[in-house]
Amino acid sequence: MGVKWFPVGLAGLSFSMTLTAGAVQAQIPGKEPLTPALLVDLFQTIAHWLLAVGLLLGTLVAAAGIGQYQQQRRWQRRQYARTVVTHFTDKAAVQKVLQILDYEEYRDFQITLAAGQTLSFEATDSRLRRALRSHDQMVKTRRGLSQLQTTPSLEIDHELAAAIDRYRQEEFVIELTLRDWFDTFLGGLEHFDAMISAGLVRRQDLQPYILYWIQIISDRRFRRQGGSSFYDQLAHYIEWAGYSSVQSLVQRFGYKLIPPPYSAHDFSDFDQAGAYDANRSLCLAKASYLIYQDYDYTTDIVCHWLTSRRDHGWQQMSDQDYALAVVQAWQDEAHATQQAEALIKDDFQYLDMPTSDTQALLLRKGQEIVLAFRGTQQMRDWQTNLNLQLQPFQIQSEEPVKVPEGRVHRGFQDAWASVESAIVAQIRQWYSPDSSRLWVTGHSLGGALASLAAVSLECQGFRVNGLYTYGQPRVADWQFVRQVNAMMGHRIFRYVNNNDIVPLIPLGFVPWQPTRRYGHMGQFRYFDRRGKLHLLSTPLQRWPDRILGCIDGLNQAGIDLVADHILERYVSYLQRAQVREIEAAKAAAKWATLTQKTAPPAQDG
Repeated sequence: MGVKWFPVGLAGLSFSMTLTAGAVQAQIPGKEPLTPALLVDLFQTIAHWLLAVGLLLGTLVAAAGIGQYQQQRRWQRRQYARTVVTHFTDKAAVQKVLQILDYEEYRDFQITLAAGQTLSFEATDSRLRRALRSHDQMVKTRRGLSQLQTTPSLEIDHELAAAIDRYRQEEFVIELTLRDWFDTFLGGLEHFDAMISAGLVRRQDLQPYILYWIQIISDRRFRRQGGSSFYDQLAHYIEWAGYSSVQSLVQRFGYKLIPPPYSAHDFSDFDQAGAYDANRSLCLAKASYLIYQDYDYTTDIVCHWLTSRRDHGWQQMSDQDYALAVVQAWQDEAHATQQAEALIKDDFQYLDMPTSDTQALLLRKGQEIVLAFRGTQQMRDWQTNLNLQLQPFQIQSEEPVKVPEGRVHRGFQDAWASVESAIVAQIRQWYSPDSSRLWVTGHSLGGALASLAAVSLECQGFRVNGLYTYGQPRVADWQFVRQVNAMMGHRIFRYVNNNDIVPLIPLGFVPWQPTRRYGHMGQFRYFDRRGKLHLLSTPLQRWPDRILGCIDGLNQAGIDLVADHILERYVSYLQRAQVREIEAAKAAAKWATLTQKTAPPAQDG
């Protein structure tokens, strides 16, 4: 048969093939002829490369498709979130609540009474507090008003009777209307949390629309001046009314919403033998928490601490007595702060130094004297925190006193110096060496000021029974720290929550001041990522827990290092620690009683 020659070229490889009736031959110029086995390997290699290229292209196409699908889903979720939020904010009740929350409580609102009369009113803080009382209190008010109208058992003059009637027909209706508005608003927030739990939207989809509302109700930095009592009452109402999903939603955005922790029993015999350490720490944390609030609310809570008020005292009152008390408080609310000041004027002092933006409160309950400093809140406070210069510790005293050697943070020293003379003068009036017990506390920057205050007071002859700080920064170099620890280290307790970043600043080692190293004073107590208190812990125990805490924080909005610094977390975790200590003490007492009963009687003789 004839022979046909034709060239073959592939990937730069040139050779010729000869087809005959009985054989296939290929030859590369200058090389030995290719055998059929080599040709099979060559074509298999080509097929493998083509398959790999095909798989790569398929993977790229699939990835592009998945990315496009995810982008489309993300767009759909955001559109859905926008639609749901728009539907929510279109509700008249929600619009009114948002106006109240957005610093527009001065607006005039209108409602129509049953008789057809239109009533205008302002959503004042006192009115909002009454509207957001517990369900049982509202029921008791309604019953009491009805009884006072039909069968009054009390001697009531004409003026008070007219006030009761006006409260029943107008004011109580306003309170119920405000309550309905807030129920609609909080119900919508619960719906948003349910949507996230069901996977219909993600937190990030809702964040542009509702983050501001979350911040207003849970972050004191966003609250209007003078509204502390209303915001705390709202937190109470969220718990009373069972809006647990609202609390869950707030936590998704990195905040902590706790009801007001204050009790009439705070600071009552909390230094007696056998008292719970967590209880003492919690009481002082409450004082640190209170100093962040406005003056009127602070005065009201201190009055609650220092007078004969009882927690839930309304529960022991009859319906008529309670309704009458509500009406009388409504009539006198314009003078509430002045009345509270008159009751506690000899045992309470609030200090505010505008030049240094330093605030502190002093209160006396029995033999207990408590000094609390406000922490970092304004940008000016952070400027104080970040002023890294060190200077010798100084005390403003007319008499010579021995002070610890070493250097302290200049910004903290200047802030403490701005209020030192006023605080020392007031403590000198109250303090009795034989009976008084002095406690100093603060959070964040307030903890740093409390540390310097405690050392200053101790050096001036006032024995400080305890210094309790929460998330405080470093305040001094190691020379100062060592001397203070030798002097009173067993009475200093420093609490740190997991990844709270503030205790890490200023850095322990400053490169431009290598001979000066910042340190911490006192005993270290640590809250792990679950909020459990550890009285003793080592770095090998803490750092793995801190890493896990950072991982947990990835699922929440905000920065874990900052979120762990908020005082609400410290208060909440101390409340848990107090419950655990009480339960442990009860179990130990029960075991001791059981052991005593089962012990064999002593043998005579």
